[in-house]
Amino acid sequence: MTSILIGAVIGIIVSIPLTIVPTRRFLRPRHERAFYSLTLIPIAMIYIGFVYHYGDLDALYAEIAGVLLFTVFALWVQFSTAWILAVGYVAHAFWDVLHEIFVTGAGLPFPWTDVPPGYAAFCFVYDLIIAGYIYQRYRLWEADRQTG
Repeated sequence: MTSILIGAVIGIIVSIPLTIVPTRRFLRPRHERAFYSLTLIPIAMIYIGFVYHYGDLDALYAEIAGVLLFTVFALWVQFSTAWILAVGYVAHAFWDVLHEIFVTGAGLPFPWTDVPPGYAAFCFVYDLIIAGYIYQRYRLWEADRQTG
């Protein structure tokens, strides 16, 4: 329980003062959109690192599929409306939670990567805060993209 609380608090700290505040201050809206879109790729790739860290190579294919899915989504958002980027972050939040659930015993026909204690809570909170921020800003991002 403590690791979940610590993970959630770190998710708040990383999302608001360490991600949202600097991007809003230093990036133009269209660049901010690109930043959040392309950030979906490395946050999905972290799970490949966990595969190797925990030595669970059986889960590698599932994690590669996740990286490909979020990569396609991140690139697709570059050519479509920005509000669906919020959907991508919500989907990633649930991807994080599924790792926690299935690793702890619910199981599926394919293996899931183990994650550190509190990591799913961190990612879930981070992803949902970023999704809310994106939803709040998407109209501005679209207007900035239209003006060139």
